[in-house]
Amino acid sequence: MIDLVKSSVVFNEEDHTYFLGDKELKGITGMISRQLFPDKYKEVPEFVLKRAAEKGSRIHGQCQFVDCTGLPPESVEAENYLKERMNAGYKVVANEYTVSDNEYFASNIDCVWSKDERISIADIKTTYNLDKEYLSWQLSIYAYLFEMQNPLIKVDKLFGVWLRGDKSELVPIARKSDTEVQRLLECEINGEQFLTTTLVPADEKQLVPMKLVNTIIEMEEQASFISERQKEYKEKLKTAMRDNGVKSWDAGRMKVSYTPPSQSKSFDTKKFQEDYPELYTKYLKTANKADSIRITIREEVK
Repeated sequence: MIDLVKSSVVFNEEDHTYFLGDKELKGITGMISRQLFPDKYKEVPEFVLKRAAEKGSRIHGQCQFVDCTGLPPESVEAENYLKERMNAGYKVVANEYTVSDNEYFASNIDCVWSKDERISIADIKTTYNLDKEYLSWQLSIYAYLFEMQNPLIKVDKLFGVWLRGDKSELVPIARKSDTEVQRLLECEINGEQFLTTTLVPADEKQLVPMKLVNTIIEMEEQASFISERQKEYKEKLKTAMRDNGVKSWDAGRMKVSYTPPSQSKSFDTKKFQEDYPELYTKYLKTANKADSIRITIREEVK
């Protein structure tokens, strides 16, 4: 059996703070946001972030309940979490395990697992897209603090546990070097801005920082997800109004008007150009268009 060193740090779940005696320590996720991904959710409405955080906390709790009690999962996400862990052959050592350098930083690790007497740590994510770069930093810092707190134990592997509705995946995460982790933590301690030393391949141009690229990808995928849900909900509302003969509905902050199907006439520009090419050309006018870009998000290669 693997025995872990218990930290003296006290975690306050209500305001998500860490105290060592009277001294408040810094959390890791807040530090990562400040140093590495300051604009990750800049454009996301506060109510969306709050709702996502509440859902994430609920699912985290359900997964922890399964690990701690052995009782049946309370949700499909918790059921999938259990399936991913057991299929990978891991046993639970600890949930919400607090690690700290006992001076500046502290954080809770979602999952500490063991297999063949080797320790792996995992973080549960319920976001629309799994940000591997963010997870790499997060879990690498956790691993660094874990090994500092448990000097006789080496962290074998890092995992992201992605849970999204009925979809799930256990994703191996690359570990950053301890040197880079130490440098990041020192920058935060000294009030300096961390700059990555990761090199860009000679045949590629790094037009903007990778953290901005990751933010754009996250935003594009969130926008796509929200657009699909919006279309689905509007269709349900339209069907309800049509079936019930309701033309206008006032629901407080939301007012909805129903327009029944109808016919309209439009000008067939293509047919007109084919039949009267000279006349069509006579009425053409030139307009200036601002420059633009088109973003295409490709499926992630697994």
